[in-house]
Amino acid sequence: MSLFEPKSIAVIGASPTEGKVGHDVLKNLIDEGYGGDLFPINPKHEEVLGKKTYKSVKEVDEPIELAVIVVPAKIVPAVLEECAEKKIENVIIISAGFAETGTEEGKDLEEQIKTIAQEHDINLIGPNCLGILRPSFKMNASFAAHLPPKGSIALISQSGAMAVAVMDASQEIGIGYSLIASIGNKAVMDESDLLERAGQDSKTSVVGFYLESISDGKRFLQTCIKVGATKKIVILKAGVSKEGSEAAASHTGALAGSEAAIDALCAQSGAVRAKTMEEFVDMLEVLSTSPLLPSPNIAIITNAGGPGILATDAAEKAKLQMPSLDEKIEKKLKEALPDAASTGNPIDVVGDADLSRYEAALEAVGDDPNIDGVAILLTPQVMTPVEDITKAIISWQKRHSTMPIVTSFMGDEHVNDARLTVQKAGISSFETPERAIAALGALQKSDHSPHYDPKAINDVRAAAASELLEEYTGLIPEDAVGKLFELYGIPLPDQKLATAEEEAIKIAEDIGYPVIAKISSPTILHKTDIGAVKAHLLNEDDVSNAWNAIQENTKKHHPDAQIRGILIQKYLDAGNEFIVGAVRDKAFGHLVMAGLGGIYTELLQDTAFRIAPIDQEEAYRLLQDLISWDLLLGMRGKARLDIESVAKLLETVSQLVTECPQIKDIDLNPVFVHEDSVVVADAKVVIG
Repeated sequence: MSLFEPKSIAVIGASPTEGKVGHDVLKNLIDEGYGGDLFPINPKHEEVLGKKTYKSVKEVDEPIELAVIVVPAKIVPAVLEECAEKKIENVIIISAGFAETGTEEGKDLEEQIKTIAQEHDINLIGPNCLGILRPSFKMNASFAAHLPPKGSIALISQSGAMAVAVMDASQEIGIGYSLIASIGNKAVMDESDLLERAGQDSKTSVVGFYLESISDGKRFLQTCIKVGATKKIVILKAGVSKEGSEAAASHTGALAGSEAAIDALCAQSGAVRAKTMEEFVDMLEVLSTSPLLPSPNIAIITNAGGPGILATDAAEKAKLQMPSLDEKIEKKLKEALPDAASTGNPIDVVGDADLSRYEAALEAVGDDPNIDGVAILLTPQVMTPVEDITKAIISWQKRHSTMPIVTSFMGDEHVNDARLTVQKAGISSFETPERAIAALGALQKSDHSPHYDPKAINDVRAAAASELLEEYTGLIPEDAVGKLFELYGIPLPDQKLATAEEEAIKIAEDIGYPVIAKISSPTILHKTDIGAVKAHLLNEDDVSNAWNAIQENTKKHHPDAQIRGILIQKYLDAGNEFIVGAVRDKAFGHLVMAGLGGIYTELLQDTAFRIAPIDQEEAYRLLQDLISWDLLLGMRGKARLDIESVAKLLETVSQLVTECPQIKDIDLNPVFVHEDSVVVADAKVVIG
């Protein structure tokens, strides 16, 4: 771990001038008590901050394990070459002025340092970063003002400013850090590299990420799964991708974006996603101080009805359950509480509660075998002995150290001291019931073992599919879709393209009535919107009328559209309409999606995504994320639908896009799901 605990550090660009970054970095290392050898590098000075100064790292006789570069961007490549000659394995480039500037010069400089580092196997962090802090090692190799308290959180941030803000926000509540690493532009080492090293660090139990981009999504997923087996991971992803709005060639593309990819990453790896900085700090706090929740069964103790209701609502959102107390335990609790109190769950000890009522409620949930976690809410009434209750909670927690506990002391002036007291005792405390319950929910153990075990590529099938698709760009024709889907066993209704009215009638007779007619065009993506789909055609006259109506509507709305003809397709009895699709994400490759289909796709946006490839087990979990999962199970006396075939279809689409990376989007919408079958009623495949 010489990157995190180097025995010697060179500060290249060390300066005697206060306010300069090269001065601050060296001063931080000295003032915080770094115990290794320090070598200031500056050709213009003999001494900086009482340390002998060298013109170059090559002048230093002793080995150097870490170099921190703080010089103008233009000379960084030359300095990095000197580090390579000196055989320095670890380098932090704090200097800015690289690709983040958006200039060709900056991009070229970054490519130069990337090439040098890769040629010489240098572990390079940055450029354009804050640096690294290792509190337990008394190393502040950054320009952050102070080392935070030591602890078990590794904070890895793409933004140095965000790292400083998170550290500052967590100082008062006693959160401690094993490592803070600002990774900046990620020219060489990215989030996966730092996560791998944090995973090997015995001082780290929780890894928190603030990220603005992800370099290699599939590798990050694999690393999260591997490290997540022993460490908890929290991700705060900033930046909303424009890909979703720009990829409007499909419903899937319109619904996807960086939000979908990060949700899929967390669902597949077991990482916790935070959506705000406040939530990020909350999750770091609770995961670093509390044991995990072995089941979703929790109890809520409150001295006010309103907060109890808010907490109950939050518990449902966090997928927590609130079982009733054991009968004997509840009977004993009733004897200790007044008649006005509630011994249900939540347990309401009423507004005038004294210490004894809180103690009785705590003992009850501690003794109940059905309860595995507890949230304690308190509002400061005139008669509320806040300090005594705080001491009782801390004492109870020591006796029940394996049970997760969170608190919400609501208010400000009258509860601030109590909140800080429990936090310093290692009990997470939050200002609102919703935040407390969300934090408790983050402690749930995953109900499955995350895995990423893609099937082997079928080379013969992949070659045949690629040959079929090589002549197309954009929306491919229906006959090509049919041939592609035949290779993968994806069910489509009988269909054929007609280029004349008489041909359409003949095809309809061959397929058998009823049929459906729809325009075939590489430029018309949403046919129903312009009246270019006519359904339930029962005879020759219906087909003739549909042909003319579709032609007229198409000319009206898209007079310049390229028309291949009109597709005649076997009309299917409508089933429950779902959508299955895939879209290529810039960072993660293809995402597969399922959700409610037909007209409800974009209206209700009941969708869930996974990073491809997935197997049927992961496909089942994807479907369980949908609100419409209950529809698949069978609602209000209706039979269970063919969930197995939907999961199989998801797995197949996942394998298809894995073997055919040239596919940009796939939309199977609607997919009719019946009790014993699944049929794709309409399909779009986009190449590009």
